[in-house]
Amino acid sequence: MKFKVSYYDFDTDKFVTKDCYRMSFYEGKFEFMPVDNPIRIYKSISIDHPIISISQNDTGFISISVVGYQHMKNGWYDKTTTKIENVRD
Repeated sequence: MKFKVSYYDFDTDKFVTKDCYRMSFYEGKFEFMPVDNPIRIYKSISIDHPIISISQNDTGFISISVVGYQHMKNGWYDKTTTKIENVRD
């Protein structure tokens, strides 16, 4: 199943949408790996103190919302919302 992720990107200091290669949740952190298309960069993004909501509608569309804290480019540690959704090929 293919997923797209919309998240805060530290390098560009803005919210971007990319393909999502993998996701994991362990030790109180949610991590995912966005990739460029065509694939050029693999870098894991970590979200601390995540609150995760998962929903699925009757057509099979899956939406994952992760609200948590990330380090920001300006030096702050701020709350962000990350959206992960499946896409149909």
